[in-house]
Amino acid sequence: MYSERRSVTNIQALIFDFGGTLDANGIHWRDRFFRLIKGEFPDIDWDAFEKADRNSIEQFLAKKPTHLSLRESAREIVNGIAHNLGFSQKIVNPLVSSFCRDAASALKQNREWLITLDDQFQLGVISNNFGNTQGWCDEYGLSPLLDVVVDSTVVGISKPDPRVFQIALSELKVSPEETIYVGDTFLDDIVGAKQAGMFSAWLVGQEEKECPDTSLIDLQLSQLRDLEKFLQTPKES
Repeated sequence: MYSERRSVTNIQALIFDFGGTLDANGIHWRDRFFRLIKGEFPDIDWDAFEKADRNSIEQFLAKKPTHLSLRESAREIVNGIAHNLGFSQKIVNPLVSSFCRDAASALKQNREWLITLDDQFQLGVISNNFGNTQGWCDEYGLSPLLDVVVDSTVVGISKPDPRVFQIALSELKVSPEETIYVGDTFLDDIVGAKQAGMFSAWLVGQEEKECPDTSLIDLQLSQLRDLEKFLQTPKES
């Protein structure tokens, strides 16, 4: 869906969410963990899983895991979920390996795509994360392509608060009207980006996602590369 209310022109910067956007085609970490665990335990219901996941995240954050790699972070979270659900720890490593294999594949593909945009746009990441977004970008070779990385734990502000978007805009020295923000979560990414005055691009992938307010979506993407259809090379005479 493309909104006719705003014309996407004169774009100078593209900013992306990390988890669910750069490392997956519109699927949140929580949903990916749920699907992996449900594959092993078909009777698990969403409510029980979600409670276990949220408790695991709280336990994980209490450890201040800012130094952990993506794989180490995923292992800690899945280990906590399994413990909270009373499942055998034997499931942890295979599930983490599957999760990270898919994430690495998506990040590799998206890195190759970002390379094609690097000389045309300023690029950045804003993530509600554990303090290690920069480390993950280093780990997967994204950092040389990025002009700004903003992690909610590092700056003490989380999406959808518009201030976290304004931090990135300030560092890039661009206006909201010159920027597209791409994310997979409606509240955090789309609402937050619109409150900050940016163009919003909702990565839905192949998922069926509920949209509380279509007026907030400027672009809807089935995959990240769909964004190219709406881009014009900036600063051309």
